[in-house]
Amino acid sequence: MAPAFSKSEYESRLARVRAEMAARGLDALVIGDADNINWLTGYDAWSFYTPQMMLVDMHDGPFWMGRLMDAGAASFTTYLTPAQVVPYPENLVQRTDTHPMAYLAEWMAGHGFAKARIGYESDSYFFTPRAFAA
Repeated sequence: MAPAFSKSEYESRLARVRAEMAARGLDALVIGDADNINWLTGYDAWSFYTPQMMLVDMHDGPFWMGRLMDAGAASFTTYLTPAQVVPYPENLVQRTDTHPMAYLAEWMAGHGFAKARIGYESDSYFFTPRAFAA
């Protein structure tokens, strides 16, 4: 399934988000709402029931971050490159001793976001306090 809009439309949307990020002094933005992930990339899959997010930075992203079994949909329904699709392993699903966002936080730290000023959607049903704490 091809994205609903042209690549240039999604790039325009991303540029608007980045302009607002710059105005607020942010280096990156974590988006957890499935509707907003779709608006930015066209990502369209029934995967919101499990932790997923979009990381928007000022240069290389956005990065889709979600469950390994949903990574194919991220590639299939968006214009994202393979490097922009960051899955977490299936063995992190439904664990009480760890959270998939801890894995993604490690990825972020390893890719230069450890000291970044990161904004997030605080009114997102799917970006839980546990996800934030990870």
